[in-house]
Amino acid sequence: MMLALRMGRTLSELRREMSASEIMMWAEFDRISPLGDERADIRAAQIVSAVYGAQGVKVPLNEAILQWEVVPANNIKDPFTAFENALFAATQ
Repeated sequence: MMLALRMGRTLSELRREMSASEIMMWAEFDRISPLGDERADIRAAQIVSAVYGAQGVKVPLNEAILQWEVVPANNIKDPFTAFENALFAATQ
């Protein structure tokens, strides 16, 4: 799925227009490529920092970078965890 997103195509387009060997080649290239999602997030944070810096606001990169995994503060448990687990178990 991530490979399709990076190539700007849907999964059905990839299956229809590419052979299995070509998809495997692109997947391997994507795996070893240094230009991954983390680097794109850092580049976006640099752009955000530069835009705000041009307006006189200092924004460090660690504040501008996207935080994908948020650690809950004060160990507060999600009230919907049990509900989500029950729904997941029902689909199995």
